[in-house]
Amino acid sequence: MSERAARSKHRIPLSEWIRPFQTFDYTTASSTNSDSLIPALWLTCSIADEICKVEEETGQLPTPCSDWIDSIAVYSQLSSPKKDGIDHDVFDTILTEDYDGSRVEILPSLFDKTDNDDARQMDGILYSLGIVFYEIFSGGERPVELEQQQHVGQKPNGPPCQNQNGIGDLCEDLNSLPFDQGGIIDLEGEVSIFDNLLSEYNLSDDDSIAYDDVDFQGQEGPRKKRTQNGNDNIICSVSVEPLKAKGIPSSLCDLVANVLDCANKGNLSKDETYHDISEVRDDLQLMLDKPSIYLYNQDMGMSSTTGLQIGDTMFGRNAELSAIKEAYRRTVAGGSEFVTIYGRSGTGKSTLAHEFGKYVLFDGGILLLGKFDQRQQGTPFSALASAFNQYCGILLQNCELASSRQKLAHQIYHVLGSEAHHLAKLIPNLAVILGLELNCIIRDEGCTNAQNRLQYLLCRFVEVLSSTFAAPVTLFLDDLQWADSASIAAVNQLLLELTGGLASQNTHFFFLGCYREGETDNNPLWKTLCVNDLFNARSIDVKLDCMDEETLTTMVSETLCLSPRLTRSLSSIIYHKTKGNPLFVSQLMISLSKEGLLRPSLSRQRWEWDKEKIQCQKLPDDVVMFFTSSIEALSEDVKASLCVLSCFGSSAESAFIKTMEGLLQKTLLNNLDAAVEEGLLDKKDGRYHFSHDRIQEAAYNMMNILDQGRFHFSYGMALAPLVAGEEDGSILLTAVNQLNLAGPEAVEELSQNVIVANLNLQAGTKSMEMSDFVAAYSYFDNGISFLRKKHWEEHYELSLKLFDLAAKCALTNADYTSLKLLSEQVIAYGRSYEDKLS
Repeated sequence: MSERAARSKHRIPLSEWIRPFQTFDYTTASSTNSDSLIPALWLTCSIADEICKVEEETGQLPTPCSDWIDSIAVYSQLSSPKKDGIDHDVFDTILTEDYDGSRVEILPSLFDKTDNDDARQMDGILYSLGIVFYEIFSGGERPVELEQQQHVGQKPNGPPCQNQNGIGDLCEDLNSLPFDQGGIIDLEGEVSIFDNLLSEYNLSDDDSIAYDDVDFQGQEGPRKKRTQNGNDNIICSVSVEPLKAKGIPSSLCDLVANVLDCANKGNLSKDETYHDISEVRDDLQLMLDKPSIYLYNQDMGMSSTTGLQIGDTMFGRNAELSAIKEAYRRTVAGGSEFVTIYGRSGTGKSTLAHEFGKYVLFDGGILLLGKFDQRQQGTPFSALASAFNQYCGILLQNCELASSRQKLAHQIYHVLGSEAHHLAKLIPNLAVILGLELNCIIRDEGCTNAQNRLQYLLCRFVEVLSSTFAAPVTLFLDDLQWADSASIAAVNQLLLELTGGLASQNTHFFFLGCYREGETDNNPLWKTLCVNDLFNARSIDVKLDCMDEETLTTMVSETLCLSPRLTRSLSSIIYHKTKGNPLFVSQLMISLSKEGLLRPSLSRQRWEWDKEKIQCQKLPDDVVMFFTSSIEALSEDVKASLCVLSCFGSSAESAFIKTMEGLLQKTLLNNLDAAVEEGLLDKKDGRYHFSHDRIQEAAYNMMNILDQGRFHFSYGMALAPLVAGEEDGSILLTAVNQLNLAGPEAVEELSQNVIVANLNLQAGTKSMEMSDFVAAYSYFDNGISFLRKKHWEEHYELSLKLFDLAAKCALTNADYTSLKLLSEQVIAYGRSYEDKLS
């Protein structure tokens, strides 16, 4: 066999290549069964791409013609045994999605010899491309309208045919093109000559593709060349209903229909119109790259019930995510770095951090998650303790980790000994792992080096975690703008001891923090973390801004499962209304869905929208005002329940909400469930969470300042009777925080002053046990503020304890001014020598 013939062996005319697809059932095509659909899609994308490449390289465009399929071949470098008399080399290669050895080739004669930028010619080219696409997805069937036209040389009786005056003069000869001498375009630089032609199929040396050594025994053989009838200058309106009947996805049917309808633009909206083949190629490539989003049919029936659902996909943050990953890998490898993410509210800081968290877990690391809360600033080590406690809770819940828990407990006792009980006071779930009863844990009010001791114990605990599970430990703390000083000091110590040269070889620790830009300047605690000259860790700051318009277009496109070409006009409106704030964008789209301005169409199997009405819609200037207006649209009961929840911070357990229902004699759970359906709350793992801090702030700020204080005080007093029966002190701290947020001016009865002062004494003592002397001092100081005049005479013991313990905490915190004032009071009003010296 000649070299030329050997090279031609694996070239198959497109009309023959697509013939096996006649037997495929597209209705079974899905993300798990796409053997028949994906190869055909790859082929159409390749044809569009080849045409674009020729135009870029030569400036030539193909001539409009209804028989492009006869000028296209598929080439493969691979071969496979014959099956049923057919050489399946190309078919098997494509069906296994091995496209590297396959490509599309197009005859040069299909292209104009001169440049022509006339838009009317492009309409004809797109129409011709649509005919090819139709034949590919139908398995070689021609549109009925064209067959009727060409069979008898007259207009069909079906859908109307039109003589396109604007296109007819550009399509002077729409007959099947003869193949020019010289072969076809080979985009890898190879020019092939088609020889050994089958004359019985009316193909000459100059106008056919080679079929040498291709055995079509038992098959229909290559398609015979169509009879030229002179009526190809008639462009018919072609229906894609036959493709839909074959089970072709609606998105693909719409694409074919839009390409065909470019010759009759009166049927298309501006967004649906294709302007050149590169747009067609880009849409096809999206379907290939992300078929679950852009190719396969979406469940519009479900969407009509649930409304628009915004996923947790991150858009436009790949560079920032890569920077964090690189810092993590360097730190795990022995470096010393930590990362802080900052930006305005709603820019996706937490989303980026949680996306990184997925990477840590996938890489086999340990992830500790904590979040500071503006309404819980008085709670000792609120975020830090929560992060460790949550991880220990995961260990307890997983039965398969029983041996790991035992190993961890053994290592903790081996490293920490009896000092482990100090950690157990801070981390209740650790107490369970260690087999300690909370009410039996040693109480210690000693201040000397207590905070340093706790920092030391936390560092050793991280070392034990990392060595026990042979994994790096990542600590992520969100909303650092609300951090307490004890937590910041603990993080500083962790960075000092566990990163860089001071870390042991078996310990790998990485810290990631998030804070809201513009709200840390007034927090001096934050500066202690920023000043990292005290240790060798390098700080990497990752700033997040709002999305640019192109990124927002991608977000809208993937959310609606429509190509960017179709959604760009909607995206532009949303961008100018939200300035690209991701949180604002998602909430606006959900709002548009609820209002019916953005809705699923069951007939078209896609999302539709009223562009003019959306454009005219007036919106608040920022996301907080938007959330406020959204909450105001709810029923009074739901609004009131959201206000109750907002008083306790960004989240609360369902069991706690149920307790509050009984105490306040109000329906809360059902109302909060209604807010979950509205997208304002999330409900996960038995907790209600505001979907974003800004929603919590909007709900809280709906109350005026006087009402805020009154509600805080009533909730605290309602919880007060439950304090005596608890073990872990959680209700105590919650109740006291509510009372302190209200302040002494909220007291309604004289007896309440003493109750609140006593509760602050208990909370301060609890904080001292947890080695948070800053929080403890705050509780004692608040307790003193609730005392009335003559409190030394009327409540001597209570006053002495509050002043004495506050002085000890001030000494530990090096607050010598407060120490002097408190000591003077004790010396002045102490009734005995012992009391004055205590």
